[in-house]
Amino acid sequence: MFTRFISAALAVLIIPAAAHAQQIQATDSVFNGNGYGSTYIGAGGTTPLYNQALGQVVDGGNGAFDAFGFYNSGVGSLSQTRQVELLSGNVFRFFDTFTNHSASSVTTTLNFFGNLGSDGDEIVSAPKAGLLVSCEDDGSGSCGSDPVLALVSGNTGLGQASISPDRYNVSFSVTVKAGESLSLLNFAFLASDMNGPTDADLMLARSTGESLLYTPRLEGLSTQQIASIANFAAPVPEPSTWAMMLLGFGLVGLSLRRSRG
Repeated sequence: MFTRFISAALAVLIIPAAAHAQQIQATDSVFNGNGYGSTYIGAGGTTPLYNQALGQVVDGGNGAFDAFGFYNSGVGSLSQTRQVELLSGNVFRFFDTFTNHSASSVTTTLNFFGNLGSDGDEIVSAPKAGLLVSCEDDGSGSCGSDPVLALVSGNTGLGQASISPDRYNVSFSVTVKAGESLSLLNFAFLASDMNGPTDADLMLARSTGESLLYTPRLEGLSTQQIASIANFAAPVPEPSTWAMMLLGFGLVGLSLRRSRG
Protein backbone atom coordinates (compact mmCIF):
# COMPACT_ATOMS: atom_id res chain seq x y z
CA MET A 1 0.00 0.00 0.00
CA PHE A 2 1.03 3.59 -0.56
CA THR A 3 1.95 4.54 3.01
CA ARG A 4 5.12 6.63 2.74
CA PHE A 5 5.51 9.91 0.95
CA ILE A 6 8.15 12.50 0.26
CA SER A 7 7.88 15.90 1.85
CA ALA A 8 6.03 18.90 0.49
CA ALA A 9 9.40 20.33 -0.53
CA LEU A 10 9.36 17.89 -3.47
CA ALA A 11 5.82 18.76 -4.55
CA VAL A 12 7.09 20.54 -7.61
CA LEU A 13 7.86 17.15 -9.12
CA ILE A 14 4.19 16.32 -9.55
CA ILE A 15 3.70 19.16 -12.00
CA PRO A 16 3.79 17.90 -15.61
CA ALA A 17 6.36 19.16 -18.06
CA ALA A 18 5.73 22.71 -19.16
CA ALA A 19 3.07 22.89 -21.81
CA HIS A 20 4.23 23.49 -25.34
CA ALA A 21 3.07 26.56 -27.19
CA GLN A 22 -0.48 26.36 -28.49
CA GLN A 23 -1.36 23.12 -26.72
CA ILE A 24 -4.99 22.05 -26.95
CA GLN A 25 -7.12 22.30 -23.83
CA ALA A 26 -8.67 19.05 -22.64
CA THR A 27 -12.44 19.40 -22.32
CA ASP A 28 -14.74 19.05 -19.32
CA SER A 29 -16.00 15.70 -20.53
CA VAL A 30 -16.32 13.58 -17.39
CA PHE A 31 -19.77 11.94 -17.33
CA ASN A 32 -21.54 12.67 -14.02
CA GLY A 33 -24.88 10.94 -14.58
CA ASN A 34 -26.72 13.95 -15.96
CA GLY A 35 -24.17 15.52 -18.26
CA TYR A 36 -20.47 16.33 -18.44
CA GLY A 37 -18.11 18.33 -16.26
CA SER A 38 -14.57 18.41 -14.92
CA THR A 39 -15.27 16.17 -11.91
CA TYR A 40 -17.25 13.14 -10.84
CA ILE A 41 -17.37 11.90 -7.24
CA GLY A 42 -19.72 9.06 -6.37
CA ALA A 43 -20.55 5.43 -6.98
CA GLY A 44 -19.08 3.30 -9.72
CA GLY A 45 -21.09 1.36 -12.26
CA THR A 46 -23.71 2.86 -14.54
CA THR A 47 -26.65 5.20 -14.17
CA PRO A 48 -30.08 4.16 -15.53
CA LEU A 49 -30.68 7.47 -17.32
CA TYR A 50 -28.06 6.97 -20.02
CA ASN A 51 -26.72 3.51 -19.12
CA GLN A 52 -23.23 4.96 -19.31
CA ALA A 53 -20.38 4.38 -16.93
CA LEU A 54 -20.22 7.05 -14.26
CA GLY A 55 -16.98 9.01 -14.35
CA GLN A 56 -15.99 7.95 -17.85
CA VAL A 57 -14.42 10.52 -20.19
CA VAL A 58 -16.08 11.03 -23.56
CA ASP A 59 -13.98 12.82 -26.21
CA GLY A 60 -11.53 14.46 -23.78
CA GLY A 61 -10.38 16.93 -26.42
CA ASN A 62 -9.92 16.68 -30.19
CA GLY A 63 -11.39 13.17 -30.26
CA ALA A 64 -8.87 11.62 -27.85
CA PHE A 65 -11.39 9.07 -26.55
CA ASP A 66 -14.68 7.49 -27.47
CA ALA A 67 -15.39 6.36 -23.90
CA PHE A 68 -12.49 6.09 -21.50
CA GLY A 69 -11.75 5.22 -17.90
CA PHE A 70 -14.15 2.83 -16.17
CA TYR A 71 -14.13 -0.71 -14.75
CA ASN A 72 -16.00 -3.03 -17.06
CA SER A 73 -15.42 -6.30 -15.18
CA GLY A 74 -14.32 -7.81 -11.88
CA VAL A 75 -16.10 -5.53 -9.43
CA GLY A 76 -18.63 -8.21 -8.51
CA SER A 77 -19.62 -8.08 -4.85
CA LEU A 78 -17.23 -5.24 -4.03
CA SER A 79 -18.62 -1.74 -3.63
CA GLN A 80 -16.94 0.94 -5.72
CA THR A 81 -16.58 4.67 -5.25
CA ARG A 82 -14.92 6.99 -7.76
CA GLN A 83 -13.19 10.35 -7.86
CA VAL A 84 -12.52 11.32 -11.47
CA GLU A 85 -11.09 14.74 -12.31
CA LEU A 86 -9.60 16.80 -15.08
CA LEU A 87 -6.51 18.24 -13.41
CA SER A 88 -4.46 21.13 -14.70
CA GLY A 89 -2.17 20.41 -17.62
CA ASN A 90 -4.51 18.11 -19.58
CA VAL A 91 -4.30 15.26 -17.03
CA PHE A 92 -7.33 13.10 -16.30
CA ARG A 93 -7.08 11.28 -12.96
CA PHE A 94 -9.15 8.22 -12.04
CA PHE A 95 -9.17 7.30 -8.34
CA ASP A 96 -11.28 4.23 -7.50
CA THR A 97 -11.84 2.60 -4.11
CA PHE A 98 -13.14 -0.95 -3.77
CA THR A 99 -14.53 -2.16 -0.43
CA ASN A 100 -15.34 -5.70 0.70
CA HIS A 101 -18.38 -5.64 2.96
CA SER A 102 -18.62 -9.44 3.19
CA ALA A 103 -17.32 -11.73 5.92
CA SER A 104 -14.64 -13.37 3.76
CA SER A 105 -11.86 -12.30 1.41
CA VAL A 106 -12.65 -11.55 -2.21
CA THR A 107 -10.11 -12.35 -4.94
CA THR A 108 -10.86 -10.89 -8.34
CA THR A 109 -9.36 -9.26 -11.43
CA LEU A 110 -10.54 -5.70 -11.86
CA ASN A 111 -10.35 -4.43 -15.44
CA PHE A 112 -9.90 -0.73 -16.17
CA PHE A 113 -11.10 -0.04 -19.72
CA GLY A 114 -10.87 2.68 -22.34
CA ASN A 115 -12.17 2.99 -25.88
CA LEU A 116 -9.60 5.15 -27.66
CA GLY A 117 -10.34 7.61 -30.43
CA SER A 118 -7.89 6.09 -32.92
CA ASP A 119 -10.37 3.55 -34.39
CA GLY A 120 -7.86 0.72 -34.38
CA ASP A 121 -5.10 2.63 -36.17
CA GLU A 122 -2.92 3.47 -33.20
CA ILE A 123 0.84 3.57 -32.77
CA VAL A 124 1.84 2.26 -29.34
CA SER A 125 5.08 2.37 -27.37
CA ALA A 126 5.88 1.26 -23.83
CA PRO A 127 8.71 3.48 -22.55
CA LYS A 128 8.41 2.15 -19.00
CA ALA A 129 6.51 -0.58 -17.19
CA GLY A 130 3.18 0.93 -16.18
CA LEU A 131 3.23 3.50 -19.01
CA LEU A 132 1.87 3.22 -22.55
CA VAL A 133 2.14 6.07 -25.07
CA SER A 134 -0.25 5.94 -28.02
CA CYS A 135 -1.42 8.04 -30.93
CA GLU A 136 -3.47 7.63 -34.07
CA ASP A 137 -1.51 6.37 -37.08
CA ASP A 138 -1.81 8.75 -40.01
CA GLY A 139 -1.08 5.89 -42.39
CA SER A 140 2.61 6.63 -42.76
CA GLY A 141 3.82 5.72 -39.30
CA SER A 142 3.42 9.20 -37.79
CA CYS A 143 0.84 10.55 -35.35
CA GLY A 144 -2.42 11.64 -36.97
CA SER A 145 -4.95 14.22 -35.85
CA ASP A 146 -5.87 12.76 -32.43
CA PRO A 147 -3.83 13.81 -29.39
CA VAL A 148 -0.91 11.73 -28.19
CA LEU A 149 -1.91 9.85 -25.04
CA ALA A 150 0.22 8.91 -22.05
CA LEU A 151 -1.64 6.21 -20.13
CA VAL A 152 -0.29 5.45 -16.65
CA SER A 153 -1.37 2.40 -14.63
CA GLY A 154 1.07 2.32 -11.72
CA ASN A 155 4.66 1.51 -10.80
CA THR A 156 4.32 -1.61 -8.61
CA GLY A 157 3.64 -4.12 -11.40
CA LEU A 158 0.12 -4.74 -10.14
CA GLY A 159 -1.53 -3.33 -13.26
CA GLN A 160 -1.03 -5.24 -16.52
CA ALA A 161 -1.79 -2.82 -19.37
CA SER A 162 -2.25 -3.46 -23.07
CA ILE A 163 -3.75 -1.84 -26.16
CA SER A 164 -5.48 -4.06 -28.70
CA PRO A 165 -7.09 -2.30 -31.67
CA ASP A 166 -8.66 0.82 -30.15
CA ARG A 167 -9.08 -0.76 -26.71
CA TYR A 168 -7.05 0.03 -23.59
CA ASN A 169 -7.25 -2.55 -20.80
CA VAL A 170 -5.48 -2.73 -17.44
CA SER A 171 -6.04 -5.86 -15.35
CA PHE A 172 -5.47 -5.66 -11.59
CA SER A 173 -5.50 -9.03 -9.81
CA VAL A 174 -6.30 -8.22 -6.18
CA THR A 175 -7.44 -9.76 -2.93
CA VAL A 176 -9.54 -7.58 -0.65
CA LYS A 177 -9.91 -8.88 2.89
CA ALA A 178 -13.20 -8.84 4.72
CA GLY A 179 -14.09 -5.32 5.83
CA GLU A 180 -11.12 -3.76 4.02
CA SER A 181 -10.66 -1.44 1.05
CA LEU A 182 -8.04 -0.78 -1.57
CA SER A 183 -7.74 1.95 -4.17
CA LEU A 184 -6.40 2.05 -7.72
CA LEU A 185 -5.07 5.16 -9.43
CA ASN A 186 -4.91 5.69 -13.20
CA PHE A 187 -3.92 8.68 -15.34
CA ALA A 188 -4.44 9.77 -18.93
CA PHE A 189 -2.50 12.75 -20.31
CA LEU A 190 -3.24 14.46 -23.65
CA ALA A 191 -0.56 16.20 -25.73
CA SER A 192 -1.23 18.01 -28.98
CA ASP A 193 -0.52 21.36 -30.56
CA MET A 194 -3.56 23.22 -31.84
CA ASN A 195 -2.82 22.08 -35.41
CA GLY A 196 -2.29 18.46 -34.49
CA PRO A 197 0.41 16.47 -32.70
CA THR A 198 4.09 16.93 -33.52
CA ASP A 199 7.24 15.00 -32.63
CA ALA A 200 7.62 17.41 -29.71
CA ASP A 201 4.16 16.38 -28.45
CA LEU A 202 5.22 12.75 -28.59
CA MET A 203 8.20 13.61 -26.41
CA LEU A 204 5.97 15.64 -24.09
CA ALA A 205 3.59 12.70 -23.66
CA ARG A 206 6.45 10.39 -22.81
CA SER A 207 8.12 12.76 -20.33
CA THR A 208 4.85 13.67 -18.63
CA GLY A 209 3.86 10.01 -18.45
CA GLU A 210 7.15 9.16 -16.79
CA SER A 211 6.69 12.02 -14.33
CA LEU A 212 3.23 10.72 -13.40
CA LEU A 213 4.61 7.20 -13.10
CA TYR A 214 7.30 8.13 -10.60
CA THR A 215 5.57 11.05 -8.83
CA PRO A 216 1.81 10.64 -9.28
CA ARG A 217 -0.32 13.73 -8.85
CA LEU A 218 -2.08 13.41 -5.50
CA GLU A 219 -3.36 16.92 -4.91
CA GLY A 220 -6.91 16.95 -3.55
CA LEU A 221 -6.73 13.41 -2.18
CA SER A 222 -6.89 12.83 1.56
CA THR A 223 -4.18 11.09 3.59
CA GLN A 224 -6.53 8.14 4.01
CA GLN A 225 -7.16 7.92 0.27
CA ILE A 226 -3.46 8.08 -0.52
CA ALA A 227 -2.62 5.39 2.03
CA SER A 228 -5.06 2.98 0.34
CA ILE A 229 -3.46 3.14 -3.14
CA ALA A 230 -2.25 -0.32 -4.18
CA ASN A 231 -0.67 0.27 -7.60
CA PHE A 232 1.83 3.05 -6.79
CA ALA A 233 4.80 2.89 -4.47
CA ALA A 234 6.23 5.91 -2.68
CA PRO A 235 7.57 8.34 -5.30
CA VAL A 236 11.33 8.58 -5.71
CA PRO A 237 12.96 11.96 -6.40
CA GLU A 238 14.70 12.46 -9.73
CA PRO A 239 18.54 12.57 -9.65
CA SER A 240 18.51 16.36 -10.10
CA THR A 241 16.28 16.63 -7.04
CA TRP A 242 18.65 14.46 -5.02
CA ALA A 243 21.47 16.80 -6.05
CA MET A 244 19.47 19.80 -4.86
CA MET A 245 18.67 18.04 -1.59
CA LEU A 246 22.34 17.15 -1.02
CA LEU A 247 23.35 20.73 -1.77
CA GLY A 248 20.77 21.92 0.73
CA PHE A 249 22.04 19.49 3.38
CA GLY A 250 25.58 20.69 2.70
CA LEU A 251 24.58 24.32 3.21
CA VAL A 252 22.81 23.41 6.45
CA GLY A 253 25.92 21.59 7.66
CA LEU A 254 28.16 24.54 6.76
CA SER A 255 25.84 26.90 8.62
CA LEU A 256 25.94 24.69 11.71
CA ARG A 257 29.72 24.51 11.65
CA ARG A 258 29.96 28.29 11.39
CA SER A 259 27.53 28.78 14.25
CA ARG A 260 29.61 26.49 16.44
CA GLY A 261 32.93 28.14 15.43
